[in-house]
Amino acid sequence: MRKARTVILASGLVFAGLVSAGIGSAQMPPPKTSAAFDKLKSLTGDWTATAEGIPPFTSTIRLISNGTAIEETFNNDMDHQMVTVYSSDGDRVALTHFCSAGNQPRMETPTERENPNEYVFSFTGATNLASPDELHMHRMVLNIVDADHFTEVWHAKIGGKDMPKEFSFERKK
Repeated sequence: MRKARTVILASGLVFAGLVSAGIGSAQMPPPKTSAAFDKLKSLTGDWTATAEGIPPFTSTIRLISNGTAIEETFNNDMDHQMVTVYSSDGDRVALTHFCSAGNQPRMETPTERENPNEYVFSFTGATNLASPDELHMHRMVLNIVDADHFTEVWHAKIGGKDMPKEFSFERKK
């Protein structure tokens, strides 16, 4: 048992040494992303969001994981926080939405889009979803209006019924 712990500890130290000295100092090629994903990077920043029937809330969009993913965090006064993570998947853009309902729907765009400012995300699966009739986000359409405005239309699905809700975002200055 002592020998096994020594091997595991030594392996961990070697890995930590490689990471700190190492592989980090080697020149890494720039991450590969799609043009569609790169356009979404322009949304990095702080936003005020509005939607009919709910108080305005804030949204923060930031690059994570060496620019290979985008994290969008929604914060509202009702103490609900939700996070959506976008990533490039070849010519598609994929997302995972970490919903306050406790499930995590995954969606992606088609490889080709007619409008370069519009992203139509379709449901591909989810974790923590007991049944397709359970409340979950099933579709989302993001439209970049200009450098300081964009919209998202989230389509919740419950019992087979589609319930869209449009959010308008304005960049905080």
